Amino acid sequence: MRLVIVESPNKTRKIRDFLGPGYVVTASFGHVRDLPPTGGLGVAFAGGRVTPTYQPLEKAGRAIAELTRLAAKAEEILLATDPDREGEAIAWHIAELLQRPCRRVTFQAITKDAVMKAMQAPRLVDQHLVDAQQARRVLDRVVGWLVSPTLRAVGKEAKSAGRVQSVALRIVAEREAEIRAFVKADFFTLSAKLTPASGGRAFTAELIRWKGEPLAHRLADGDTAEKTVAWCRKQPWQVLHCERRESAKPPPPPFTTATVQQAASVALKLAPDATMKLLQELFEDGHITYHRTDSVALAPEAIAAARALIARNFAPDYLPTSPVIHGQKSANAQEAHEAIRPTHPEETPVLGGDRAALYDLIRTRFLACQMAAGRDAVTTLDVACAPGTWNGGPMGVFQAKGLQVLFDGWRKMTADATEEPKRKTKDDAPVAARLPTVEAGDALTLEDLAAKAKSTKPPPRYTQASLIKKLEALGVGRPSTYAATLATLFARTYVGEEKRLLLATDLGMAVTDFLKRFYGGDFIDPDYTARMEGALDAVARGERDWQDLVTHAASALLVRAKTAGLRGDPLAGT
Repeated sequence: MRLVIVESPNKTRKIRDFLGPGYVVTASFGHVRDLPPTGGLGVAFAGGRVTPTYQPLEKAGRAIAELTRLAAKAEEILLATDPDREGEAIAWHIAELLQRPCRRVTFQAITKDAVMKAMQAPRLVDQHLVDAQQARRVLDRVVGWLVSPTLRAVGKEAKSAGRVQSVALRIVAEREAEIRAFVKADFFTLSAKLTPASGGRAFTAELIRWKGEPLAHRLADGDTAEKTVAWCRKQPWQVLHCERRESAKPPPPPFTTATVQQAASVALKLAPDATMKLLQELFEDGHITYHRTDSVALAPEAIAAARALIARNFAPDYLPTSPVIHGQKSANAQEAHEAIRPTHPEETPVLGGDRAALYDLIRTRFLACQMAAGRDAVTTLDVACAPGTWNGGPMGVFQAKGLQVLFDGWRKMTADATEEPKRKTKDDAPVAARLPTVEAGDALTLEDLAAKAKSTKPPPRYTQASLIKKLEALGVGRPSTYAATLATLFARTYVGEEKRLLLATDLGMAVTDFLKRFYGGDFIDPDYTARMEGALDAVARGERDWQDLVTHAASALLVRAKTAGLRGDPLAGT
């Protein structure tokens, strides 16, 4: 009998059906060992070495007993936990508990082909991946034990500080501080409706410069704006410059853990923790590939399947002559995973509710990523008011922007393609679908000119999606942990949410101020946390010793914690 151990019981029936007689498939129900929940740090620091003390989880008692019973009868034990560092560590813990020779198998999708192929290539547990996960677990434990007690200075409501959690809180809190300190400034802009003197489509242009200076330097009050309007109405107008260019819109890469959480939040209004739960269900049911991934790579057979579907369902122009290869965002993309994609994109699984919507989002993005680029015609039209009256140039320069979709390409699969795109520039100026065909020097007729009151705006609050995007851009944490990080911030009441916008509470602001004061330059800084992620990646590649990394980090943090009021030394005598 060959014993196959997976993490989730939801996978067992499907995998058992794939493997047939001679195999027993059972589940560990997730983690089976961890550092002790009470009674001390659970990690010994001595002579530059780190020795964690792991103990069986109380909730895993029944699962451990069943694993032990089945392992005693097995001729071979195959550990098929999830294909990431955490899954590798769970496999190692199971092997340590069973005290039996075990081999490791991994598959990126729960399909018959993927599972059977994995069974033909068992390997040893990758100790480098295990060590990277051990380092992460011990570091998080040390931060909790050293830093959290010092928060008593903030108040009894401040209960914890986490390695990634605190950086995420800092980002939200600093944005909150910017918003609270923001002072609104009023200003005016001019909007002109113009038509070519020779006839043609009317268009709207916004004032961008006056006497060679940006708009805000001239129209700071209503009286000045109205006087400027009155003066400009009497002046000649003509085309100053017209630039036309084509802009390619390449297809987006397939989803990673971070980007699918962002897209589901925006398109489906799903919170990251809800998205992760649905992804787990879709993976366990065999509908998508493994969902904890930083990679945008696709297997050759997946690309071939996408191209076949595109060729079957779209005109020839929508299929590129060669496959689209998307580059990695980061050289440290965790493991050799694929992007998140449907396992059988040619099929339509029977799903319901949010599961169906999320699956459709993933399938749509998967097909779109292999379609032809879109093409847009972009026009920038600069208009001169009173040409030649200011240092040989115009007194005022107005600008209009136009955008016309020439070929929708991959956008045909998504809501990003529109017949008449309604877009805005960064300064909120409208973007027209089409502008008239004019050339520099052409005379224009002023149809209307109006002053518009505007105000400067504070920076926007983060949403859960935009915070995840920020954390990913900074290299803080792992995308698979973002949902849990946000959940902790809410549970600790460090962060609240109103109309899907994140607000740092007074408690969250106080905690951030305290941590910045005593731990600045350490774990509270985004660049420190990003460097730590890079160091953990180096451990996973076998390029760095995990015990040396943890020892140095813990020693430096202890010095900070002592300054912040830590009593005793949790690292001593352990």
